[in-house]
Amino acid sequence: MGEHRTISELVPVFPLPEVVLFPRQLLPLHIFEPRYRAMTADALAGEGCIAISLLKDGFERTYFTPHAPIHSIVGVGQVVASEKLEDGRYNILLRGLCRARILEELPGKPYRRARLTLLPPVCHASAAHRRALRQELRRAIARNLCQDGDLREQLLTLCRAPLKLAELTDLVACHLPVPAELRQCVLEELDAVSRAQVVVEQLNTLGAVARRTRRVELQDAWTFN
Repeated sequence: MGEHRTISELVPVFPLPEVVLFPRQLLPLHIFEPRYRAMTADALAGEGCIAISLLKDGFERTYFTPHAPIHSIVGVGQVVASEKLEDGRYNILLRGLCRARILEELPGKPYRRARLTLLPPVCHASAAHRRALRQELRRAIARNLCQDGDLREQLLTLCRAPLKLAELTDLVACHLPVPAELRQCVLEELDAVSRAQVVVEQLNTLGAVARRTRRVELQDAWTFN
């Protein structure tokens, strides 16, 4: 379980700004650039796998080249639904499968392809410790997402589902309204316990910012009156 496995086949790499794909996450995508139309056609003709990589800051200058800077830890997804439009564009739905690390990129296509090594989750915590972390995660959601009741209830429902700690943490992380670089930090954390702690910290930060903003709004309202 803890061993990394290299994927022998080359996997298409789709660099995107502000997008991080977690295992089990559903990600709808509209494919319109010619190079990524070719990528989608090739993926659909094969096993349907695409690796989503987050573009790093400063990517704009080299976006249309194979050298735009990307994070090496990626989310690998599989196309579970697709629609090809009359003009050649695609609408697809990816379901996150796993984390992976880019070992090397190889040329030969208009889009980027890479050889990957899979990164399985790691969790050495006791069952009692995992239960305690689940409760801490649930309390952090309940306490810090009061400004978004729908999201709060959605994530609390997830906490009641029969999910492993690593799975639950990923599904919570992918829904949090935080910058993509912070979601990337969660993606790159392989240890389930450390990952849960990072997500709890992000939830606490969101709650602190929301409460501080609310206090300022109330102070402004009193000043105006």
